[in-house]
Amino acid sequence: MRHLNLIIFFLLISIISFAQKKQKKIEIINADFTYVNNKLHPDYWRLIGNVNISHNQTDMFCDSAHYFSEKEKIIAYENVKVKKGDSINIRGDILNYDGENKIAIISKNVILINKENILNSQRLIYNIQKKKISFNSLSEISKGNQKISAKKGTYNTINRTYQFNDSVNYYNNNYQIITNNLISDEKNQLTILKGPSEIYFDNKVVFCEKANLYEKENRAEFFKNTSLKTDKYILFADSLFFDKKNNNLKAKNNVLLEDSINNFFIESNNAKYIEVEKKMIFDKSPLLNLVSKEDTLFIKANEFHNQEILNKETLYAFNNVEILNNEIKGKCDSLTFSISDSLIHMYKKPLLWIDEYQISADSININYYDKTIKKLFLISNPIIISEQDSSLYNQIKGKYMEGDFIENKLKNIDVLGNGQSIYFIKENKEIIGMNYIESSNIYLSFKKNRIDNINYKKSPYSITTPLEDIIEEKKYLKGFNWKIKEKPERNGIFNQQL
Repeated sequence: MRHLNLIIFFLLISIISFAQKKQKKIEIINADFTYVNNKLHPDYWRLIGNVNISHNQTDMFCDSAHYFSEKEKIIAYENVKVKKGDSINIRGDILNYDGENKIAIISKNVILINKENILNSQRLIYNIQKKKISFNSLSEISKGNQKISAKKGTYNTINRTYQFNDSVNYYNNNYQIITNNLISDEKNQLTILKGPSEIYFDNKVVFCEKANLYEKENRAEFFKNTSLKTDKYILFADSLFFDKKNNNLKAKNNVLLEDSINNFFIESNNAKYIEVEKKMIFDKSPLLNLVSKEDTLFIKANEFHNQEILNKETLYAFNNVEILNNEIKGKCDSLTFSISDSLIHMYKKPLLWIDEYQISADSININYYDKTIKKLFLISNPIIISEQDSSLYNQIKGKYMEGDFIENKLKNIDVLGNGQSIYFIKENKEIIGMNYIESSNIYLSFKKNRIDNINYKKSPYSITTPLEDIIEEKKYLKGFNWKIKEKPERNGIFNQQL
């Protein structure tokens, strides 16, 4: 056992001795003048003029230097240069070099040249062993049209990755970034942002807390508390994906578009912008909020297209469209909202409900001006229906109808052309008969959204039939279709799965 311990001991001594022999000492390649006093300062050398020092494949140059041989330390001054192969070239006024730990501190007017990158700083720390360069004073790096400034940062020479911290300002010909944490991966041409960041481009600004910018592919990803702000609107989402090449944008999860000019909101779970068509598409249960102090108007559908054509912005809603505020409820297969003209156009089986009245036509237009309903246009085959009881319905029909609203309340409707009406007559709360009237034009006045008066114009024709003599098919005007079960409800609007 004693012999084994001795063998291990001598092996350790050999390993240490080998390591010490492998560890090279600082080598003085050149100095125009050398001062050495072996008696007073045997470990101190003063080097002056065209000084060239080498240590572990790192070359150092300066005008003058202090060399402490025992501690393997150098203090160099004026025209300082530190070179590591062909990749690292550092210049400055002062160099403090620790040969034991292989750490070089270059200060005052520091310039780092690394291939195409030029870094300006007042102090750099170069850990040669770890192949890492760091700075902790305001510094700026430039590469072609790119410039980055920061108060702190590091550069890993192995994977060619910069990390900038504290007051980071990045800009090039395409965009500018303000953040506190930026990683620049030169090898993969990738810029990574961590923490609250602002990205400015094309008169727009993106706010986020995490981002990946792929420079080679000309695309970007933004995550966490993300928003895109323009001079017209703000787009919020959990994540944004931007294709700079095609100027296309995708937004995912909890999407909210806020139009600050027209004062409306669009909510959805997915959105995309197509630059060539000037169109933004919202799907996955989108909801439009036309905000008003008096009464917000909501529109939902399977899909929205918000498109700008000839400086006119129009919203298109497709499939299972529903419209609702406190005064009206409606549905149709398709809808357009001309934002600049304040006109809502319902088509493909449109239906409206105002209080107890169901209103239908081939198409319905609503003038929504100044955040309130002003006019109602019922185009081609309009018919108004209200339920008298479970099997009897009051009806008014015509060629065209036009209605007026005051403070979001329906005040009147003009029936223009081919006017017809069916009303069931009550006596002592009992229905006793049906009154059928024809009149070219009919005027309806409303009070609290209910018909208050009916004025038949231009030679009305009337016939009254006792209840027991009414033939079933005579109870209905052409186009009658009672669809009360399809009436949208407020809970249906807000309980959707966004």
